[in-house]
Amino acid sequence: MLLNGFFRLTMKRRGRKLIDIEWLRGMTRNTPARTLAVPQGYEVESVRSDQGLDFDVADQSAPRKASAATIVLYLHGGGYVFGSPKTHRQVLFAMARAFDAPVYGLDYRLAPEHPFPAAVEDAANAYQWLLARHPQAAIVLAGDSAGAGLAIATAIGVRDSGLRQVLAIVAFSPYSDLAVTGASVEANAKSCAMFTPRGIREAAALYLAGADARDPRASPLYADFKGLPPMLMFASRHEILRDDTLRLAERASAAGVKVELVLRDRLPHVWPVFVNLLPEAREAFAAVTEFARQVGARSPA
Repeated sequence: MLLNGFFRLTMKRRGRKLIDIEWLRGMTRNTPARTLAVPQGYEVESVRSDQGLDFDVADQSAPRKASAATIVLYLHGGGYVFGSPKTHRQVLFAMARAFDAPVYGLDYRLAPEHPFPAAVEDAANAYQWLLARHPQAAIVLAGDSAGAGLAIATAIGVRDSGLRQVLAIVAFSPYSDLAVTGASVEANAKSCAMFTPRGIREAAALYLAGADARDPRASPLYADFKGLPPMLMFASRHEILRDDTLRLAERASAAGVKVELVLRDRLPHVWPVFVNLLPEAREAFAAVTEFARQVGARSPA
């Protein structure tokens, strides 16, 4: 697969050395035009909350006749050290289509300048702000990699706070164990196209800045999952973070959470986000659309 080859020559090769945050953030600043393109019938708007949180909001171009019944809060990946809603714009639009809903991509604070729990605080504040902004809407939490772990941690915080509960969670290859104890970290070190064990551990250390790697707010794998909403999760069997997803799915299911897990072979980490590049990603979003119907976020076909 060409995409796997690209990642091996770029991210994985650099992952054998110290993380070059400036290089990674350079990709964020120089986001390709095709990534920023707005599909016909949709628009993107920059929104700032009264707390200073920044969002890119992807939605249909035509004004909605009534308040949206569902809102999606999307948390981007990037190991907590890079990425933005702009690098994930096409995923925002794909989620907007799947849920027939506005999608708020949060530009949360990044490490090492803003280590844990800054991202957790931003996501929690964003959820509360969305509750006030859309008081009648159900809220779905979604994300990829670090953002998927953050989405699950946010749902746990919402459950424990007594706020109106999350409707559902969509998690693409969640980075859920910053203690990096999964067997796949070493077992898939060669087959993973994107990461090295060293790079995964270094990203965790940059974000944690000495905090406990097993704190459930940083590593939701170690949380109590009882009472969480339905979850749809995706992972590649050949990625380093495979076991972050498999173990989380197993523990959530054991706690009574309805979990749907999609695994594919020989695909890169967070493969569903490459919706404009991979046919497998478009198939993944067909599953997301069906999940949206199952949880009542959109009408049956």
